[in-house]
Amino acid sequence: MKLRVAVSIVALLLLVTSTNSWTFAESETTSPEQEQARQELLQLKTDIENLQKNLKSKRKQQSRAVTDLRNSEKQIATATKILRSTNRQLIKKETELKKLRRQQSNLEANKTEQKKALAAQIKSAFVSGRQEYLKMLLNQEDPEALGRMLVYYDYMNKARSEKVAKLQQTLIDLENIDKAIQDEIRELNLLKISKEEETARLKKLKNKRQKLVNALAREIESKTAKLNELKINANELQELIDSVREAIDKIDFTQPLNGLRPLKGKLRWPTKGKTTRRYGSTLAAGLKSNGLVIGANEGNIVNAIHHGRIVYADWLRGFGLLVIIDHGKGYMSLYGYNQALYKQVGDYVEAGEAIATVGQSGGQQSPGLYFELRHQGKPFNPQRWFR
Repeated sequence: MKLRVAVSIVALLLLVTSTNSWTFAESETTSPEQEQARQELLQLKTDIENLQKNLKSKRKQQSRAVTDLRNSEKQIATATKILRSTNRQLIKKETELKKLRRQQSNLEANKTEQKKALAAQIKSAFVSGRQEYLKMLLNQEDPEALGRMLVYYDYMNKARSEKVAKLQQTLIDLENIDKAIQDEIRELNLLKISKEEETARLKKLKNKRQKLVNALAREIESKTAKLNELKINANELQELIDSVREAIDKIDFTQPLNGLRPLKGKLRWPTKGKTTRRYGSTLAAGLKSNGLVIGANEGNIVNAIHHGRIVYADWLRGFGLLVIIDHGKGYMSLYGYNQALYKQVGDYVEAGEAIATVGQSGGQQSPGLYFELRHQGKPFNPQRWFR
């Protein structure tokens, strides 16, 4: 059993941890438009990979606490995705099991009715059989009466055979359903064990993360250290935005993106919750917030605000697991502090599509979503853009 659980977990891991891989499904004959789109995605992938290498070289200069925090939060993201996938499979299996049990109940009812009907027919044939046989002997001189009697017996025999055949098929169907139910129960139990194991693993990872967050807090305990940390985080984000914009500008995408300007005042917030930090609020002496924070429960879905292209999906110092969506015409939306990411670079998303779940990555003490809107790389107040 342990082996099967392990195999199941590995399969799930492979399924949900493909954030840094890109695959292209090609038919035998690819149209010029498809080939161009493929080349665009390859170019974007290459540019973002180069950007990741630059970020990695900068991480070497980071403290051990920051590096450990990054690794810990990415492990939590992986465990969260596995657990989410397991929960989905559990729901699916439970639904299938309910369906099979309904079928089993219907077949049991059919079996009971078929048995009753067959028993009544056999009893009737037994009671009347000897009398009818005597009538047949006495009616040998009346060919028409004898013929009718033979037809009647033939009909009764066929009807009885059909009932027997139906009952036999019902019994076979019941046997198959019973087997299918047992298989579903076994798979369901394996998934429940897998869920319990992954839940325990996630709890351990979160406890480890909290210790790392505390260690990082001790490193930047003074006001000066806190200000320096916030400045470093803001600068790294700006450098990332500039690099992403540069990569996008080099590619002439075939699928146009029309920006956000016509949607001012019409957009829906990426998640439900109360604003706990407003745009422009003071973070430290001389440093303002370029975005806002929406307080929300950990695990809540984070949705894309509008159609766009994922141009970044990874961990960034100070912002944790971060998603950046390019909406075209210089507009971008940023989603930080996430628990787990469900999209990768190059994916196109629609308004309202799930891209992540709310978390507290980046060393945050409480769950929430960090959100920014930018135009031509510069942040602006998102408040008036939403309903």
